[in-house]
Amino acid sequence: MGRLCMLDVVRSLRSCSDFTLFNEQDVRDAFENITPLRFSQPTALPGKHSEIVVTAHAAGHTIGGTVWTIRKGTEQVLYAMDYNHVKEAHLGKTQLLPGKQGQVAKSMTRPMLLITDAYNAQYNLPTRAKRLASFMGAVEAVTQRGGNVLVPVDSTARVLELAYVLEQRWAEKRHHRMSNPVFLLGRCARQTMQFAQSMLEWMSEGVTNQFTGTKANPFELQHVVLVQNMAELDAQMAAIYEDPKIKTKYRPRGAVVLATLEGMSLGFSQELFVRWAEDPQNAVVLPQRGPPGTLAHDLFTRWWDRVQTGQTAGEPIKLADPVSLPKNTCIEVTVKQRIPLKGEELEEWTRQEAERVEREAARAAMLKRGRTMLDNDDDDTSSTGGSDDEGEGRGGTRDVDSGAIAAVDLEMERLRSGQTFDLHVRDRGRVGGFFRQPQSHCMFPFQEKRRRVDEFGETYDVRQYMREFDTHGDEVVRGAQQEPAKPGYGVLDDDTNDDYDESVPTKLLQDTRRVHVRCRLSFVDLEGRSDGRSVRNILVQLEPKRVVLVHGSAAGTQMLADYCADPEVAVTKEVYAPSVGEIVNVSSGANAYTVKLTDALLTKVRFAELQGAQLGHVSGRIRYAEDAEEPVLDVDVAALENAWQRPVFVGDAKLSLLRRRLRESGLAAEFSSDGVLVCSNVLAVSRIGGKLRIQGNVSPEFYRLRDVIYRALVVV
Repeated sequence: MGRLCMLDVVRSLRSCSDFTLFNEQDVRDAFENITPLRFSQPTALPGKHSEIVVTAHAAGHTIGGTVWTIRKGTEQVLYAMDYNHVKEAHLGKTQLLPGKQGQVAKSMTRPMLLITDAYNAQYNLPTRAKRLASFMGAVEAVTQRGGNVLVPVDSTARVLELAYVLEQRWAEKRHHRMSNPVFLLGRCARQTMQFAQSMLEWMSEGVTNQFTGTKANPFELQHVVLVQNMAELDAQMAAIYEDPKIKTKYRPRGAVVLATLEGMSLGFSQELFVRWAEDPQNAVVLPQRGPPGTLAHDLFTRWWDRVQTGQTAGEPIKLADPVSLPKNTCIEVTVKQRIPLKGEELEEWTRQEAERVEREAARAAMLKRGRTMLDNDDDDTSSTGGSDDEGEGRGGTRDVDSGAIAAVDLEMERLRSGQTFDLHVRDRGRVGGFFRQPQSHCMFPFQEKRRRVDEFGETYDVRQYMREFDTHGDEVVRGAQQEPAKPGYGVLDDDTNDDYDESVPTKLLQDTRRVHVRCRLSFVDLEGRSDGRSVRNILVQLEPKRVVLVHGSAAGTQMLADYCADPEVAVTKEVYAPSVGEIVNVSSGANAYTVKLTDALLTKVRFAELQGAQLGHVSGRIRYAEDAEEPVLDVDVAALENAWQRPVFVGDAKLSLLRRRLRESGLAAEFSSDGVLVCSNVLAVSRIGGKLRIQGNVSPEFYRLRDVIYRALVVV
């Protein structure tokens, strides 16, 4: 999916600019170097970093969206960005919360460092059902009155959720699919759905169960038409609206178009916005806020300013209800597009292209002749037993340096200008003694074609006799006319380039237009990210030692940092909020050393198991053996005289876990309103800092409670 997303971006950039930073082949080469991993599969880095183990966990935001755990020794870094704790139509929730009770996975708690985002820190969202209802209401209200709806989307990620929910909605209502068509407009639309059909194992249980029960792929869309350029979209809409069956039984109304890209600064979404924005019957529904500096983000900012005017001070803003912009709103849009050359411009381009092709062909022919003559000279030298001063191998080919290329170019200019009709070319040199005597003379530039032969005779190109087959196993006949794919259901290769053909001469045009936004503008948050309330709850449960906040607005980052700084919140106070490009030091400050334990020491240490590790109290001395690469920890004879050691309790006895164990042992335990664990109405257990505090009289219940706490910890 990432490869298709980048290909869509590259094609969009090339269609409106001279983008040369990288091309489609560079994208393919880059993705060939990516190592695929499976979720929950620990993988050690290769080479000298083999001690670092990374594990990918599903983030629930997009297909392949990942929360990373990076572990080295006993230290763990949790990289949690853009995760979603809510189950969606085509994706499950993040593996940060694997259970049904909203509890964080134990394997991810108490990391040494947590790197997370503050993107939604200042927003509290309604439930997903309410947001979907608002989205469908905003879409259907416009299409029922005959208007068109533009929904800017990305090319491969969140577009799958929107296409899937619209497919299900249109399948339920027949009048929608007959009079209000839905289109997915993107340069890689068909390829995206083709990949989605093969990635059902990465999706939610509902999608896989639907495929298992009906044997029909959920992403073989029947009611969402896939188009890849504006001409195809116009043709499809005209065909639907002019269909006599639909015109007589159903009144054709507006269409819904999911158009790329989500930023609306380029691509089909910008083109449709310019086309539809001035019609009050149409609407733009934003499912995302868009990247900063884009047209979509500008529209969201205008919507945000509009909705804030009706909110009470201090009340959290709920992103669901659509709000229209004020009338007579005007936005300047810079439109860049390529148009084919015509008339004199096309004739001039054709003439220059013909001259360029002729010049390159003649230059290539001259270079080939020069290389052939050099090869002949080497063959002559080899046949006489001589050796080359430059150390070339027998029968090898000598590279033509830049001086020879410049000489060829000079001769070509003289030939084209009419100053001469002959060229100075190098002939075979005479070989005498240890020196070669090269000669050159004028001759007409003609190169006789020589057939390549080997010890078996004349060589031939094997590719001329090979048969080519397509992806379905059918033989491809060169020159045969291919049957066009059915609109909306064809599968094209990712090399398909929609409306931009490099062989057609084009020029770039840039125009700044003032668009009067008379259409309705709505925003419904369907970005698939956890809101601020959920982020704060998850942050408290993770209990990280350090937190780094990135990827968020200044207000959202400051809001989340202030929440962590609140003394009443049980979370670390070591919070970093670096700006872009700023370097922060978040090292743990602890030094870890590797030592070798002697057998005498191991026999005197009592080990206890804690979280998969062996823990024990050691009293010894470090010494360095001459033949050992690592220091050795041996028994301290002086410490043996005073063998008693104050016991140390190691572990984390959570009150929720303690309540469950108390109930298993037959003691009644309940939480009070202030979070204190009350045991048998005579004892109270509270947690202050990192210690447990027991309040109450000495009684049989007290000793039973103490025994349960001791069993929950490790005594060293």
